[in-house]
Amino acid sequence: MSDILELNNILCVTVVTMIILVAYLVSRKSLQQKTYYKKIIDNSANIVVVHDTKHIVSANKTFFYYFKNYTSLAEFTKNHRCISDFFEVEDGYLTPEKGEITWLESLADIENKKHKVKMKINDESLYFLISASLLDEKKNIYAMILSDITEEESIKHELVSLSIKDKLTNIGNRKYYDDILYEHITLAQRYPHTFSLVLLDIDFFKKINDSLGHDVGDQVLREYTKFIGYHLREVDIFCRIGGEEFVLLLPHTSKDKAYTLTQKLRLLVEQYKKITEITMSFGVVEYEKGDDAQTIFKRADTALYRAKNTGRNKVIIG
Repeated sequence: MSDILELNNILCVTVVTMIILVAYLVSRKSLQQKTYYKKIIDNSANIVVVHDTKHIVSANKTFFYYFKNYTSLAEFTKNHRCISDFFEVEDGYLTPEKGEITWLESLADIENKKHKVKMKINDESLYFLISASLLDEKKNIYAMILSDITEEESIKHELVSLSIKDKLTNIGNRKYYDDILYEHITLAQRYPHTFSLVLLDIDFFKKINDSLGHDVGDQVLREYTKFIGYHLREVDIFCRIGGEEFVLLLPHTSKDKAYTLTQKLRLLVEQYKKITEITMSFGVVEYEKGDDAQTIFKRADTALYRAKNTGRNKVIIG
């Protein structure tokens, strides 16, 4: 991670240096100096764009390396007023409205003069360090420089993913569950936000390991986790918190609706019969005022315990 941070610092220095160079060269009047400016900028590995308050004025060759579907700036500007058309929404990245360029003025005013953006170009998600500088105050002309940091950001995302995903099943791990539960409890304490928590585990899983072996047990965990995940809503959060123990966090869901959902899952699991036949037991609770991570989990665990001690393969509301 330290190597990534060091590289990002180098990129920041490179970007600031390039902006100063652009500003210096553009301010010169001679043809020779403008020719030098064009050659230097065109040979930059960074995207360099000059923009006024209405549209892109010029762009270097690297711009067209990324926006390869366009052969000229005139062709690009027929469809796009601003490169923000390509920005994607993701936490931690600059996301102005499509076509809106007032963000450029704000970015140029930022003392640090750098930000990160995620862009969708030719169906590929790319990450850039972006900086802006005011070149001509009277004409409101700005220079934007974008340095490709996709590799560094991808490594960072991969490391984050590894830290919150269960290695065997590829769903959320205990750490992710702890973090996401804390977030939802905080929301519920401040706003009219409800959610339900469901604990579930595989009935008699130890018998599977003992009779068929741990390799088969691992296959069961992977197969049924994938199967359950397929039948969840996009907003639902599915984590493995123990050997055969799992948790579902269901946002904006009452315990009655959670009961209906888990009953459906219970029947689907019972009927699936892949690798080996299994059943699952479920304990369902809804967030109550005053709950913390321990109390809501304990209530769900008590409901699950009742399900397992009254015949298994059932859903109990706590």
